[in-house]
Amino acid sequence: MTDGVTAQNQPAYRVLADRISEQILAGEIRPGEQLPPEITLAERFGVHRSTVREGIRLLEETGMLRRKSQKRLVVSVPDGTHLADRTAQALIMRQITVRELYEANLAFDPVLARLAAASASSTQIARLHRNLRESRAAVDNQVKLSALDAEFHLLVCEATNNEIFQTMRQPLHDLFLPMVSDLVDTIDTSERMITAHERIVAAIEHRDGVEAEAWARRHIEDFKRFYLKAALDFDRPVAYGKPVQA
Repeated sequence: MTDGVTAQNQPAYRVLADRISEQILAGEIRPGEQLPPEITLAERFGVHRSTVREGIRLLEETGMLRRKSQKRLVVSVPDGTHLADRTAQALIMRQITVRELYEANLAFDPVLARLAAASASSTQIARLHRNLRESRAAVDNQVKLSALDAEFHLLVCEATNNEIFQTMRQPLHDLFLPMVSDLVDTIDTSERMITAHERIVAAIEHRDGVEAEAWARRHIEDFKRFYLKAALDFDRPVAYGKPVQA
């Protein structure tokens, strides 16, 4: 390997980052272990130290490396935020619409509720009940209620105890939040929202996956019904923050 551009027309720093990530994924360097010094990596891969620094920067951005000090880098497991941000950005660049986002959530959320009914721990169910209590107390505060609604869906997803679903659901969650905020700024959905949450939690607590799935589906379908009732554009592109106006 040489500095500059490789035969595959890839910058050397990117090839270096790929090589290091391959070692991490193969278990040759494990989470928590320190990455060799820059000079060692430069000699090992036959590149300049500046190339190593650029490759390391790329891996830090993905979350595969984190800096414990200025000179100490350790391997880390990327958290959901790193993955969700990149996925959400890609979806926004593809100009996905509110309708597409709704359809994706309609496919995910009922399944998550059903799995949560089978897998939720007593501690996770207790968190759902706390969320319900706080939601009932916040019916006159739409900003706080929206935040609690967002938390509720993350808690249900967490209660599946499946890391894959939690990772996949996060970007949909992040993009859906502005849609919900846009809706509650226009029409009061609090009563129906809390009712749906109560039914979902009760079903999870009683290990009734069929009921949990059914109410989660109704809850997402309510979003569409209220969105259209509020005369909001169901086919406009979504973005971080408020939806892009048509």
